[in-house]
Amino acid sequence: MAEDMHGEAVHRPAPRKARPKPKAAAAAPPHAAAAPEHPAAAHAVSGVSPEAAMARLVAGNERYASGFSAHPDNDLARRTLVSSGQTPFATILACADSRVAPELIFDQGLGDLFVCRVAGNVVDDALLASLEYSVIHLGSSLIMTLGHERCGAVKATLDALEGRGSPEDAGTKIGALAALITPAVNAIQPGVADRLDAAVSINASHAAAEIFVRSPPLRARVLAGKLKIVAARYDLDDGRVTPTRA
Repeated sequence: MAEDMHGEAVHRPAPRKARPKPKAAAAAPPHAAAAPEHPAAAHAVSGVSPEAAMARLVAGNERYASGFSAHPDNDLARRTLVSSGQTPFATILACADSRVAPELIFDQGLGDLFVCRVAGNVVDDALLASLEYSVIHLGSSLIMTLGHERCGAVKATLDALEGRGSPEDAGTKIGALAALITPAVNAIQPGVADRLDAAVSINASHAAAEIFVRSPPLRARVLAGKLKIVAARYDLDDGRVTPTRA
């Protein structure tokens, strides 16, 4: 049971100097205080509700898209703080496209996001296991499946299904990837003008649904209100993340 990104049902070394002791507690943002002091404590939750996690992603993307990124959580104090454990507040399943870097487009830093990336933002067993780990063992309270405008993996699948496949793909494993995207292409409604854009949104929505259906532990957390699984798309042109239209 996926939801849209608003929760509705459907990012020259300096000359060597004496290094002062980091003031981790003072420099870290308030949410960092929940980070565990030791890896063994990583079963603790992030302390961020699914709704608050979504709000932080929305606010960060607004900063990024508007050109006012704050680049939080990337200094020495933060690195020191999270070196002993992590409690990311959100998990992003994104495409491996070099233009789609979740930490940048959501203006987050070290330890804030658990990011899984694969061409076409598809879900297989290895990806699903990683997502489960981020929630069950690290306390992430939100999973976002993130497609993006003009996705090459989705386009390659669309082209292949329409008889325009690339001969260069012969002998590769690209067909296995396309097989996971094919259901989204087949779900495009007749008469849609921009079939690629429609497939991108449907593919992200399908990934969110796959996570809910295929993982009993994550599904139980969604039904208990402890986790949200949402689908969204990223616009390469304006930098904004919006709910999928599928």
